[in-house]
Amino acid sequence: MLNFKPVTIDDKDILHSFFSRTKFRNCEFSFSNIFCWKHLYNTTFAVEDGFLYIRFHVAADRAGYQFPLGEGSIKQAIEKISADAAERNTPLRLYAITCEMFKLIDTACPETFIYESDRAWSEYIYNTEDLISLSGKKFQSKRNHIHKFKRLYEWEYMPITPEIIPDCRKLYRRWCAENGGCGEETALTDECRATQTAFDNFAELGLTGGALRINGEILAYSYGQPLCEDTFGVHAEKSLYEIDGGFTMMNQQFAEHNCKTYKYINREEDLGLESLRKAKLSYHPAILLEKGMIRKKNE
Repeated sequence: MLNFKPVTIDDKDILHSFFSRTKFRNCEFSFSNIFCWKHLYNTTFAVEDGFLYIRFHVAADRAGYQFPLGEGSIKQAIEKISADAAERNTPLRLYAITCEMFKLIDTACPETFIYESDRAWSEYIYNTEDLISLSGKKFQSKRNHIHKFKRLYEWEYMPITPEIIPDCRKLYRRWCAENGGCGEETALTDECRATQTAFDNFAELGLTGGALRINGEILAYSYGQPLCEDTFGVHAEKSLYEIDGGFTMMNQQFAEHNCKTYKYINREEDLGLESLRKAKLSYHPAILLEKGMIRKKNE
């Protein structure tokens, strides 16, 4: 059985040492994502024979594994995961698996697994230059939002620093109130906890963030972390809906100030929410990164 242990802030370097070597662009291989959401997924990890293994729960009674990262035999790594699941008397499931990952597994273990994609898990990856320039007819409406924003408001873009994190927290509470609240037993309870964890550990997590001061107040922010050499992952973006064009302006400014050295920007999944899907598609992703689950054919 693999020796899994809970993820702590002190584990950042060891996990990042594996993440920094991968060329996968999916958001799961980000320490800040894993750490901030571990309360929801009960995320644990193990390192053995040069491979990183991550185990988590997609539901209280459904555990699964991520694609193992390391240098060596993928076949042996998958066999270790399979043996671990068997010893725990749970079905073998690997989640957040891209088509590229499945091909690697299927090559190493032919005719062993079935791949089942899930549209709600697909990630939206954009050309950075598109989000900065917003050029061409397809982005005309976005440019219109930005022009209107600049006419309506006095504004400035600023990096998220310890000095303005309290203002970002205040904005998040106001955004929560706009969206039904973040108290116990609301749809935003888990996101609220993840957000507070991110702000509590912003520097330690290596997060990069930016904010818009609008008419003297912080009324929009965004933050994230590089996922691989050519892709930056945006973990969060907030603005008050009363600010006309706030989300559009935040998106464009963050891309321009924080992401221009990366070819791509990953803005993560839509979670199956129709409004979020529409918003993400409106920015015309260069890549819609398919993800899914794999299981053994005989199970």
